[in-house]
Amino acid sequence: MVEVDPRACKECGYCTVVCSRDVFAPAAYFNERGYKPMQAVYPERCTGCRQCFYICPDFAISIDEPDKGLGV
Repeated sequence: MVEVDPRACKECGYCTVVCSRDVFAPAAYFNERGYKPMQAVYPERCTGCRQCFYICPDFAISIDEPDKGLGV
């Protein structure tokens, strides 16, 4: 599960550059800082590679892996 915090995103677009699965696109609205934040428009395409997470200069992207039911 990949999510972008719209309050923290400053629309740099780095996530769109590194994501080969086209998960991200800019929002149709402006955030309170005046940027059109990126959105995970196709989160189901995410493979969890975390390239977007590591490249985001604003720490606006979070990735949570689904519980695999391992009980650990």
